[in-house]
Amino acid sequence: MAISITKKLMLGASGSALAIGGFAPAYAQDEAGAEDSNVIIVTANKKEESIQDVSLSIQAFDAEALDKAGITDASRLELLVSGVNYAFSGNDAKFNVRGANSNNTFADNGSIVGAYVDGVYKARASQQTRAFFDVERVEFLKGPQGTLYGRNTFAGALNLHTTKPDLTDFSAGIEVGYERFDSVKAEGFINVPLGDTFAVRYAGYIQKSDGFINNLAGPDIGQQDDKGFRISALWEPTDNFNLIARLQHTAEDGREAGLFGYTFLCRNVTPSGHTDAFGSERDCANPNRGSAGLGPAANSGAPGSGPHTIAQDYVPDVNLEETVVSLEANLDLGAVSIKSISSYTDFQNLFGFDFDFGPNPHAIGGFDETLESYSQELQFNTNFDGPFNLTAGAYYSKEDTFYSFSIYNQTVRDPAFPRVVAPVLDNAGNPVLDGMGNPLSLPVLTATPTVGLNRSLNGFFADSAFLDIETFGIYGQAEFELTDQLRIIGGIRYSSEKKELTGGGSNFTTNGPVTVVPGAAGSSPVILPDSRDVFLINENAAGANTASRTFNNVDYKVGIEFDVADDVLLYANTATGFLSGVVNNNGSTTDQQDSQVYEIGLKSILFDGDLTFNLAGHYTEYSNLLSQFQVIDPNTGIGVTFSENGGSIEAYGVELEAVYRPTQELTLAMNAAWQDVQFGTFGQTSPYQLNNGTTTTFVDLSGETPTFSPDLTVSLTGSYEFDLGEDFGFLTPYVQFYYSDGFGTSNLFAIDPAAFQSSYTKTDIRLVWDSPDRNYSIEAFIENIEDEAVLSRSNNNGGDDLLQSSYLYPQNYGLRLKARF
Repeated sequence: MAISITKKLMLGASGSALAIGGFAPAYAQDEAGAEDSNVIIVTANKKEESIQDVSLSIQAFDAEALDKAGITDASRLELLVSGVNYAFSGNDAKFNVRGANSNNTFADNGSIVGAYVDGVYKARASQQTRAFFDVERVEFLKGPQGTLYGRNTFAGALNLHTTKPDLTDFSAGIEVGYERFDSVKAEGFINVPLGDTFAVRYAGYIQKSDGFINNLAGPDIGQQDDKGFRISALWEPTDNFNLIARLQHTAEDGREAGLFGYTFLCRNVTPSGHTDAFGSERDCANPNRGSAGLGPAANSGAPGSGPHTIAQDYVPDVNLEETVVSLEANLDLGAVSIKSISSYTDFQNLFGFDFDFGPNPHAIGGFDETLESYSQELQFNTNFDGPFNLTAGAYYSKEDTFYSFSIYNQTVRDPAFPRVVAPVLDNAGNPVLDGMGNPLSLPVLTATPTVGLNRSLNGFFADSAFLDIETFGIYGQAEFELTDQLRIIGGIRYSSEKKELTGGGSNFTTNGPVTVVPGAAGSSPVILPDSRDVFLINENAAGANTASRTFNNVDYKVGIEFDVADDVLLYANTATGFLSGVVNNNGSTTDQQDSQVYEIGLKSILFDGDLTFNLAGHYTEYSNLLSQFQVIDPNTGIGVTFSENGGSIEAYGVELEAVYRPTQELTLAMNAAWQDVQFGTFGQTSPYQLNNGTTTTFVDLSGETPTFSPDLTVSLTGSYEFDLGEDFGFLTPYVQFYYSDGFGTSNLFAIDPAAFQSSYTKTDIRLVWDSPDRNYSIEAFIENIEDEAVLSRSNNNGGDDLLQSSYLYPQNYGLRLKARF
């Protein structure tokens, strides 16, 4: 390898960050500047400890911190967590960390960041952002977390902890906000002690909005109609034992922003009109068959276009529901503590979208996803007075998953308008030759009209699978104190993940699990059916594809810690992680993906506690990464997507987190991450007809930059609290500035210039008034003053070479009122 182990350790991996808490330092200070009890306590190592004592890359935010930074969901965490950015597709969260991305979370592909809510793992990417209310603390662990977490913590872990019931006092609170796009959200909680040993806490929210994406041909999308509640009960009969039971239910009935993107971008073509990522001309028309070319690209500049403007006729409501029941038991025996977490999850996610991306009523798409899962984890921690301590545990889970992607046409394409087959010209206007040396001719992928607007259902396609996953893991991590200042850490985990799939498609599996409902073809219903009413799914079909594979893996961690002074820690470690391989609907499987990080870090509290300063470097290797490729179904012209192992990525960089608080009133904070990320041996298939004027489909990406890997990101924040006197309370202005270098966003072709997001800035300002007792507050804010339109994720549809995409939330502003009793 070109980079030696010494250089890896010099470059190192990311440093543990402080909880800047929307500008609050990890340690609050009293008038003398000494540390007080307000240290952020985290459980990143499966035990409670100060964040500044954790020798790994972690940033944590308590409820007050999230509140001050305006973090009301996971989408804005990138503004505070260095080295991380966020994207979305439909209702899937896409966390991207240090060169690794969650671009593809469809079917059996998992997120590269494992998400946990109160210790319960979220298996589907569409589950990862559904519990963001009544939050006590959020922890983001960067780098592989293979030993203590294991499954799918390939590049990091997100821990969300909800607020536990309080045995001491009755309390209640409510927050009501009004924001842009007529968004109204109300959130509240009630905490009721019932005796000295039992307490119950109820928290809930409801949110409605008109949608942030303007639709010229139907209802706006991005519309919210969300609600949820959580009931938590704490029983603590003795000082060393307690039980916490939780029931959470969330439901979403709004209008989602498309499965693979809610809009589309201009694509590049050659002078002959054939698609080529590096074509010399730009084509902004809608190329989908049956669309009649209606609906311009988001970035075309044409009338009716824009990043948050569409023209689509089919916009159904989403149907998403999740119910989670968990039981946590804690037993403290002094020298040993034991924790048990048991959970049951029932989840469903069904939504449709306009697959022709235009106002012409034609193609309809749908996605159906369900999950039923059980999990059990048992943890042991020692607290010996001697130099040796141990964290150990075992984990088991079982998941029954179903997912289906489907398309059908509600009108008939006009066969009198076939696509023109024309000679292919390169960017210089010269004929392109085929493999025999003859001039190459290919169809020009332009739109075609429909026969008429009368409903006649046809063009059925569905790709469905039943997937059962059984996971087992056993782990241990030990710390040995060599001297009062020097410690070594070692950890190991064995994981086994067994997958069994039954699947196939209506068009590519004979006698398979997916068939069209008898009589559906040619019917003309008044109300368009969703995918559950059009397709019959039979898991036991004779012609179904089947696949099974077991992934066995051993991860490890080795580290060293040295206390330079009471408040200065140096550390170095190496750790591994893995992401299981995929079982595809065609019956094929892939190998697992592996990651390894080398990191060094400095964590410090300086100048009598006024400055918290953390600096770290990281070098991370990702190997055997998956790449997606499409096979065009000849009957429908639709691309069927499968996964295969594509290659490797090398990433190294430096991360900085600092908070300076010279007085109680003034707080200044900075987060910055610089990284250099490159593909090693890696290839993708070009989704376009041509690549640089040739018919080459496979592209060697060695040395290129992966998607969602900006070279530099910087976040600067500042606040000053004005004391208005004992009768008037406090007034605090906050300013937050974020800068990101440019990055690619394409799922299927990382170097596609048409899907590149250029560098940008976002600036937020908020003004908060707190009552003298701090029980009441009023907040006015504006976010993304620049109104920067940032690309979220892009994907090429098969058959038409449409570049589907989404944009992050635009400028937002509003008012929030809060009260606590």
